Amino acid sequence: MARVLGVDIGGTGSRARLSVDGRTVAEATASSANPATVGLREAERVLDELLRALPLGEGAALDAACAGAAGVVGGSPEAARLFAERLAPLVGSGRVAVVPDVVLVLPAAGLERGVALICGTGSAAFACDGAVSARAGGWGYLLGDEASGYWLVRQALRSLLGRADRAQPLGPLGAALLEAAGATTVVGLRHEFYQDPWPGRWAALAPVVLSSEDPAAGAILEEAARSLDELVGAALERLGHPAGLPVVLAGGLTSDARFCDVVTGHLRRSRPASAVSVLREPPVAGAVRLAERAAEGRDWPPAL
Repeated sequence: MARVLGVDIGGTGSRARLSVDGRTVAEATASSANPATVGLREAERVLDELLRALPLGEGAALDAACAGAAGVVGGSPEAARLFAERLAPLVGSGRVAVVPDVVLVLPAAGLERGVALICGTGSAAFACDGAVSARAGGWGYLLGDEASGYWLVRQALRSLLGRADRAQPLGPLGAALLEAAGATTVVGLRHEFYQDPWPGRWAALAPVVLSSEDPAAGAILEEAARSLDELVGAALERLGHPAGLPVVLAGGLTSDARFCDVVTGHLRRSRPASAVSVLREPPVAGAVRLAERAAEGRDWPPAL
């Protein structure tokens, strides 16, 4: 009977699941423990809070554990070390896996081959085809994360600033975004954006952009779909362009029907040989499945 722990660290929230012999026995949620967005000290505090909320018992009582978080591979080595050090004392076998959050998507969907596409506070792609895998994107809000929630709001604000430069009305998108942000002018909104650039704050306003009938919102959404398609293409290019791999979307933005329709429609037209779907299970289910594989001595995915 395998007793394993799966942890999913998102840009705005964290979720942990304790599973025994394939059955969920406890879950806990907390705010984000992602060091890339909240810093190492706060990430450590939230992770400890998350683990305390589970009936883990004393000593090394787990067979394996897996944590998925953005930026832990190819990013900050301190972030990867934090998760490994916090989980290791809980695992008697020493089998602890720390992977990028996008890696959780395919196992959560019950797949070992395919392309995972995260669309949430940030964005990234992960492709796996047998013994090889590759990532693309996930470079953070300053240099990347195209089509993420933060990016959608930033693009909307840029569009509004362009209208202000041309002395044009801000339109319905401007009215809605100013109201949602509690600002009275677009210049004031721009000031707030610089004063507090935390991605989670602005990503929370993405539904305002997605629900707007303003032409600028539609153009931003189409650009987002193209950007995500390019992420998929970049990951597949690193694998030698394997044909027909399924594409699975995940992340907070996939809860928006308009976003899903535009993005999946674009991907299906661009990649007719690939099945395109939206993840129905929470990504933490993927962390549990990877922990179960680790408990059995089977590693996945292939080395990144």
